This record gives sequence, C-alpha cells and structure tokens, in this order.
Amino acid sequence: MAKRSRKTKKTQEKRGTNWMVIGGVVLVGVIGLFALLFMALREPEPVQAMTLAEFCSENDGNCVSIGEDNAPVTFVEVSDFGCPHCQAFHQEKAATIRENYVDPGTVKWIFIPYALRLETVPAANAALCSSEQGKYAEFADTLYSLPTEVALTRDGFITAASEINLDIDSFTTCLEEGRYNQTISDNQQAARAAGVSGTPTFFINDQIVTGNVPLSEFERLFDQYSGT
Repeated sequence: MAKRSRKTKKTQEKRGTNWMVIGGVVLVGVIGLFALLFMALREPEPVQAMTLAEFCSENDGNCVSIGEDNAPVTFVEVSDFGCPHCQAFHQEKAATIRENYVDPGTVKWIFIPYALRLETVPAANAALCSSEQGKYAEFADTLYSLPTEVALTRDGFITAASEINLDIDSFTTCLEEGRYNQTISDNQQAARAAGVSGTPTFFINDQIVTGNVPLSEFERLFDQYSGT
C-alpha cells in the first residue's frame, strides 16, 4: 500500500509540472499576440516625399535650368503650354525675374516640362527638343507669345523654333519621334507626388506657390530666401 501511494504522488507531481509548461507556452503566445497587434496598429513612420528640386537633381535630363547652380534661391516652375495663366506669367513676369534675379545670380530657375492633358504633350515635347540646342527658355517664351490655338500646333512649334534660330531639321526630327514623351510622363508623376494639381505651380526653396500671383509676391519670397 505504501509503494502505491508513492507512485500516485509522483504522477501528480509530473502532471503538475506539465501544466506549468503549458501555462508558460500560453503566456508567451499571448505576449507575442499582443506584440503583433501593437505593431499592426502602430501608425507607420511618415515617408518624406522627394521635392521637385531633388527630383530634377537626380534626373537631370527631365528638367532644364538657367542661372547659377549655387544660387541661394531655387525657383521651380511647373507650367502647361495650354494654360492661359502660365501664358500670362511668361508674358508679364518672366523677363523681369530673369533680369533682376536670375542674371545677377540670386535665383536658379528650374523648368519641369509638363502637360496637364494629352493635347499639350506635343508642346512640352517640342520645348524639350529645343533644349537640345540650349534654348528652352527662349523657346518657351516665344511659344507663350503665340495665340494658344497656334502655339499647340506643329506649325506653332516650327514658328517658335525659327524665331530663335534653331536647327529646324534636328528640331523637327525630335518632334516627329516624340522623343521626350516618356520624360513628360515621368515629370507628371513627380509633380503629382509633390502636390501639384494645377498650373502654374511654383516652388521657391520648396515653398509651394500656386497660380500666377503678383510679381511683388515672387519678389518678396526671392528676397526673403536670399537674405536681401
């Protein structure tokens, strides 16, 4: 009888030990579950979007710039050749900004060839074709000086190219190939990611300015960021 009692006691102790192991496993599982839930519910770390100035720096062939590379102010322009407000900006303000801020070395002006809609892609492509001959800004200003119904046609592109003395054969070959259509598509994606929803949109040292604001507002921001 004594031996049977000792055996029963050992069995109970063994069973007690098994329950402790099971309880420990369950506890670890519960802790792991809560850890997973915490990770799933935690807000993701914010992702810093690339600015358009950074995009242009990393994709040099997508953008065109004038002015000093080390200028204290970076002025990024996103415009569409079919946009009347963009046309007004170029007709009324572009020359003054170049004369007073770009030429003296205060502002680096970056153009991002862009199209709001399919119909204006050829004009943006034409502008990039002109940049192959180093005359993007001159071509853009000349195209904006034409009536919109002309500016968005092949004849308009040729007229503008002729006025600034481009090599017409090279220019027209580029036009017919649609050489920069993919570049324009990439620029559209980058602009949307940077918050561009309409034209013209400008970034002055990454501060967004929407619309054809008064010249005094551009001057105020240029002076503010250049410390003058």
